[in-house]
Amino acid sequence: MGKEGIFGIVFFAVLLVGAVNTVWQIYKIVGLDAESRGLKHPRLWGFFAANTNGSSGLILYLIGRRKYPVIRLSEETRREIESRKKRAGAGLVFLAVGMMGIVITGVLAG
Repeated sequence: MGKEGIFGIVFFAVLLVGAVNTVWQIYKIVGLDAESRGLKHPRLWGFFAANTNGSSGLILYLIGRRKYPVIRLSEETRREIESRKKRAGAGLVFLAVGMMGIVITGVLAG
């Protein structure tokens, strides 16, 4: 295995960390939002939004939640949601860096 293969594995690990982190943060954000709106089964909404193909679950949640105004959103929960948004952004950066690295190492190897 040459240097390109090793770098490819490293970039794949970076991509995987970014993907898992982003999905986890979306799950937690949607769960907190659903709970603050008084929706039943907020964890299920979070799971549905984070794990559907092509983000269709997240889009459906965002459309459906408009019917439910925020009932109880403490300052602590609001801060947690903001923190998780930043973490999701960092996960997206890892995702992008990992993908670019995989593409570049693939071009170098081929």
